[in-house]
Formats: sequence, C-alpha cells, structure tokens
Amino acid sequence: MKLFKSFLPLLLPVFCLFSCSKSSNDQQIQVSGQEFHAGSYIQNGDTLNSKNKSNGRAIKGTLKAGQTYYLSSDYAAATINKGDTLVIQSGVKVYIIGPVTGATAIGTQEHAPGILVNGTLLSLGTKESPNLFTVQNTALKSDPAKDPQSPNTDPAFKGYWGGIEGSTTSGDIILKWTRFEYLGGLTPANSPIRATLDSYGIFFQNPNANFVLEDCWLYGSHNDMIRVAGGKFEIMRNTFEKVGFIAGECVNVKSGSVGDIAYNLAVGGTGNCFKSANAGGLSPQANMACYNNTMISGGYRQQKAGEGGSLDFENGGRGLAYNNFIVNCAYGLSVLGGSGTVPAADTVNIKYGYTYNYGDNTAITTQFLPAGFITRVQTGDINGGNKTTPGANNPLFINYPLPAAANTQFINADYVGGYNFRLQSGSPAIGKGYTGFSPLAIVKVDKIFGATEITPPGKDIGAYQVDGTGNQH
Repeated sequence: MKLFKSFLPLLLPVFCLFSCSKSSNDQQIQVSGQEFHAGSYIQNGDTLNSKNKSNGRAIKGTLKAGQTYYLSSDYAAATINKGDTLVIQSGVKVYIIGPVTGATAIGTQEHAPGILVNGTLLSLGTKESPNLFTVQNTALKSDPAKDPQSPNTDPAFKGYWGGIEGSTTSGDIILKWTRFEYLGGLTPANSPIRATLDSYGIFFQNPNANFVLEDCWLYGSHNDMIRVAGGKFEIMRNTFEKVGFIAGECVNVKSGSVGDIAYNLAVGGTGNCFKSANAGGLSPQANMACYNNTMISGGYRQQKAGEGGSLDFENGGRGLAYNNFIVNCAYGLSVLGGSGTVPAADTVNIKYGYTYNYGDNTAITTQFLPAGFITRVQTGDINGGNKTTPGANNPLFINYPLPAAANTQFINADYVGGYNFRLQSGSPAIGKGYTGFSPLAIVKVDKIFGATEITPPGKDIGAYQVDGTGNQH
C-alpha cells in the first residue's frame, strides 16, 4: 500500500485575492502560491485548545503549511465559532498530547480534547504532503508489528481524543488528504455534543451545509468513525482501518443526509462499513449512493446478531449499492424488511446489484444474503447466493492472502499493513462493474470549497480501477 509522505512545500508570495462573502469576523481570504489562506497565521507550535492556560480556546485563521500544532488533554476542546474559518494548509501535523497514566491521562473523561466546529473547517492536505492528526507519545500507539492483535489490547481502539465534532449550525467541513488516528474519546460533562459519551470520530449534523471527506486515511476509533446526521456529503477514495471496538460504523448516514460513498477501502470495521438509516426526524430522507467500495473482514466485533459487516439499509433509509466488494465479512449486503424491532428500510427506493461476495468458510458464505433480511440475488452479482462454495471466485488482489488460512481469526483481521487490494490482470472483477447510473453529486466540485472530483461509477468492481482511477492509497 502506498503510505503518506510529508514535506514542507515552498510558499510563494501572494498572487491572488479572492472576492468572498465576509464572515462575522471579516477574515481575509487569499491563495498564497498553492496554499489557501484565511485570516492570520497561527503560530507554529501553538496549543490550539488553550491560550495562556485558558481552559479551551476559540481558534480561527490558518495553520501554516508544514508546521506543527498541539491539542492538550489538560484543556477543553478548541472551538471554531460560528462565522469563523480555520484553514489547515498541507503538511500540517496536529499532535494530541497529555499524561500517559493517572486520573488525568489522555483519553480519560474530561481529557480527550477535540475540535468543536460551529464555523467552517478546511483541511487541505495533498497527496504529496498530507495532514496528520495523531497522539504524539509513541507509547500510546498501536504497534503494526503486532498485527494481527486482539482488539482488547490494541491501542487503536482506545479513543485518545474527541475528533472533529460539527454542531447543528456548523458551516462546511472539508477534509482532504488528511490522516486521522485514535479517535472517539469520551466527551466532557458539559459538552454540547454527546455529553459524557464516546465521541464519533468525525461528526457532521447540519442538513444545510456540506461535508467532504476525500482521500483521507482514518485509523482507529472507539465508535462510529464518521456519522452524518444531516448534511450534503461526498465521501470518496478514503481508507478506513480498525473502526469501532464493540460497535460503530465506518460511515453511518442518518436523516437529513444525502450524498455519495465511493471508492473507499474499509478493513476491519466493527459494525457495518456503510449504513443508511433514516433515524433523527430530519429532512431530507437519508440517502446514500454507495458504489465501488472494497470491504474486508467487517462485522466480527458487532454485538448485534445479523447486523454488521458490509452494507446496511434500515429504518427508512434509502439509496443504491453497486460494484462493491464484500470479502470475508460477517454479513453481506443487508436490506431490512421490517421483521424485528428495527423498522424496515425504504425498500421501494433501494437499488442494488453487481455485488462481488467472497467467503472462505460456510459461516460467511451462508450469510451473503443475511438471515432475517430481504436481500435477494441481483443482476451482475458474483457469488450472489448462500449456496456459494467457500473460496469460489478468488478476486485476485495483488497482495492479500486469499484463500485465508483455516485458522484465521477474522476479528483480528482488521489492518491494512503492507497489503495491496488492487486487482491482478486476471481478476474476475475486471470489467464486471455497472456504469449505467449517476452519482448523486450533491456537493459542488471545487478544489477548496467542495469535492475535488466526484469519481463516476467504475467498470471494475471495487475501490481500485485497473486504469489507475479510484482509491489512491
């Protein structure tokens, strides 16, 4: 797999001044060389959630390319106020710091700082120079050399910090080429969002604003990595790894949310990789177009029988699902028809097909069509039914051990490591995708203020296309 690299870009003089609507603080908006700039630069080495030992801090302006900043567990969240903008230029590192042990240890109640977004957040990393949010102390980090390792002891699921938490009145949150690690810490008792609960890694909840997550790498969360409980969204070409300890989706779409989820790689999620459920009472109806994703070994830490592992439509959720890989997941694509305590999905407005299922034992292959759901074999499915022979139609990834060893513990198969999920030249997934539909494309295409690219449906199954498009990790 291609790993993120960082370098300090050359900052050129200001050459262009954009005319923009002014926020309440009348910030200056500029492009400096290749780097977008709003307001004043925040000093290199600054603690974003404290100024002169204040308990929490309002921040706005720009984190400068290639520089380093901190979130301290000694203080409350950093807050972007309504009308304000925080820009994170490329190659920025934000380290979460704090004591490793004791009552005030990083990640404990009142000591898991995050960024509360009431205004606008733009993290504008690049492929050559991505941004990074992680804990600084290496003693707190997961050791890749120990993979596969038990989730009970893997620090990836600890939730050391509160992540990016958008309020119901936030502006846009645009996140590009940014790596986020160790999210989902407990929120403080006075938090306006999920007080005293484990936070979602990235939470967006304004139906009138835009959420873009593209080309990011998201590693380690205690609960949902992404929850969209209202908003126009584009979630494209990201990699999800080690999501959720005993519950939590890679992306959980609720009412008021409409958008595309495409070309993502999800390895080792706890609940569903991608879920549409119209809970929350907002308008419009939850609607996700979920296509050309690759899902590996999902669903094995989920405590709800029959739910978790790949794609799920329930509780009035609608959408489409085409060209998706579901490989050694606990359950296949799930469309809930109304049995049990959870309400049915909007089955009239769900379209799916061209699903490539693969399983290495009968416990997996007999749940390609999950028991208790109304999912049926569709046109273009590969290994579409529950009578599929284990190991049939190996997708031939460039570097991933299939068939899996007989003693494989899929609950621990939650890491990317050095595996490469691109397709070998002889893969039966090549040319088997369906392109006769369009993305919802609800967010505008814009290098800074929208999606850089809304990648259309691919002719090959999964997140990686043989022509080099799709996921770039």
